[in-house]
Amino acid sequence: MDTAPVPTNSTDDYDTLIKDLNHRVWEVRRDSCEELGLRGDKRAVQHLVRLLADGVGAVRFSAADALGKLGDKSVIPQLIKQLDNAHFGAYGPVIESLANLKAAEAIPHFIKFLRDPDARLRGLAANALMVITRQLIVFKAKGGEEEREASIKQWETWWSKNKATFKT
Repeated sequence: MDTAPVPTNSTDDYDTLIKDLNHRVWEVRRDSCEELGLRGDKRAVQHLVRLLADGVGAVRFSAADALGKLGDKSVIPQLIKQLDNAHFGAYGPVIESLANLKAAEAIPHFIKFLRDPDARLRGLAANALMVITRQLIVFKAKGGEEEREASIKQWETWWSKNKATFKT
């Protein structure tokens, strides 16, 4: 059975993906977010920002991931807002997207996440800090609390000295 590939730059195809962001089936919404992120079409930004508030976590996470891939820095405030949203769920996609966008505004949030109970989030935050700042302050996400706290103090000191002049 031969099927022709769907053109990825077609306006009709883009419009279908945007329409599918409103689909009643969450998997369709999630898949549309993922596809829009892969295509890199910045026209999708406003639609994906709306999906950050979707009722299904997988859709929210896919929207956050797609926004990071699109490279539009105008979404940084909306993504940072999710880091303070206790109902957002898994913050990993947001942290990774903010790191991709080199969002210096997120540095204080990342430093805060170094104290998160979840070692995976601590690791993502430490990686995001190094990506954005290009500073090498060793942080072992699964290290002992005392060792982690010493690294966190180094990040806090570095940030307090550099926040006024830091640019990515």
